[in-house]
Amino acid sequence: MRDPLVIHVVRHGRTRSNRVGLVMGWTDESIESDQHDAVDAVAARLAAAPAPARVVSSPLARAHDTAAPLAAALSVDLETDARLGELYQGPWQGLAESEVARRWPLEWSVWRTAPETLDLDGRETLTALYARVADAFDDLVRSSDAATVVVFTHDAVVRAAVAWTLRVGPATYRHIDVANCSITTIHTSTSGPKLVALNDTSHLPGK
Repeated sequence: MRDPLVIHVVRHGRTRSNRVGLVMGWTDESIESDQHDAVDAVAARLAAAPAPARVVSSPLARAHDTAAPLAAALSVDLETDARLGELYQGPWQGLAESEVARRWPLEWSVWRTAPETLDLDGRETLTALYARVADAFDDLVRSSDAATVVVFTHDAVVRAAVAWTLRVGPATYRHIDVANCSITTIHTSTSGPKLVALNDTSHLPGK
């Protein structure tokens, strides 16, 4: 482990599903064409990161689209880790949030108010998500010889990464905002991880 290690966690650029309010899960959708300026702004902000650097992405297209410019700028391989993929949404995947609310009114209410308690057949629980994200970040810390790791991922995964940093559980889920192309920064050392920046969008056009 490099001590200290800087981990930047980036949510992917906006997709059409994000814009119109569809539940994405593992739907493999690219970012919208008007998002490339925002993605380039992420790369410009992080291209000056202390070397050596690693770039690691969720396997889903929207995360890869957002990660590719930075990997190219740093001349490093774009690594993939399935544990950084979005929350599995099961029967909700691809549906409008309004339709989910109509067909599963009780479960949708729980998801909006106490999401850590929701256990719906075929849908990943937050407890399971947070466990796989913690496993991925533990591995990053143990295995990385880099000074900087940039992780490109998804809304729920960023929330889980913040919980991993603060050593708290999924009850914090609704208390964290994660904008598209935002950067959350974690510093790790022998004394443990520290949250340095959350949901930073100051690099984005118009901010």
